[in-house]
Amino acid sequence: MKAEFPEKRPRKETAGAVRNKERTRQKLINAVGSVLKEKGYAGISIPNIIAKAKVDRRLIYTYFGGLDNLVEEYLNSQDYWMTKVAPQVQEIAFKSEHFGEKQIVEILHTLYDAVDISPDLQKMILWQISEYHDKLRALVDKREELGKPLFEATDKDFNGSDINLRAIMAVQIAGIYYLNLHAKSNRSTFCEIELNSEEGKNAIKEALETMVKLVYEKAVK
Repeated sequence: MKAEFPEKRPRKETAGAVRNKERTRQKLINAVGSVLKEKGYAGISIPNIIAKAKVDRRLIYTYFGGLDNLVEEYLNSQDYWMTKVAPQVQEIAFKSEHFGEKQIVEILHTLYDAVDISPDLQKMILWQISEYHDKLRALVDKREELGKPLFEATDKDFNGSDINLRAIMAVQIAGIYYLNLHAKSNRSTFCEIELNSEEGKNAIKEALETMVKLVYEKAVK
């Protein structure tokens, strides 16, 4: 008769092991951000990341399955748009009965301030326009989905007019991105506006408001 032995059960991770794993994961995610800030998107590589995180390179594969997934984790955790801006945009959009001129201005101002204060968002915008990356494209697509219901809510305001609000806001948002990147990189004036001063920032925000107001006035006419 064969001796019976108790069935072996998978060994549970201890609380300490779980904490160590999470700390290491976070070190790797943070290392992506550090490399991006110091070396730019071209510096995102396994050797640079492990040198910054000071961990074994095998842990990138153990915890993330590879470099692309690690980059995706970083982008999702640091994407200021989806974590900070998107909730604010949704609150602006749905807290009022009518979505229109006032709410569009509020969203543009919110976006301007968000880009102004977030180096991570600035770096990601620069990365997005500099090279194609599947994970960056996924984030851009999410942002596009966020904008669809907002545009649909304003379509009725421009029925019968030749105004393309989508094109107008594309120019405004692109301007917000570029002016903030220019201000942080060159620290020079732009059209004689000191973009890093509160006076300059307010001037740009007033211009954004004026453009939206003129668009709505033209639609009424």
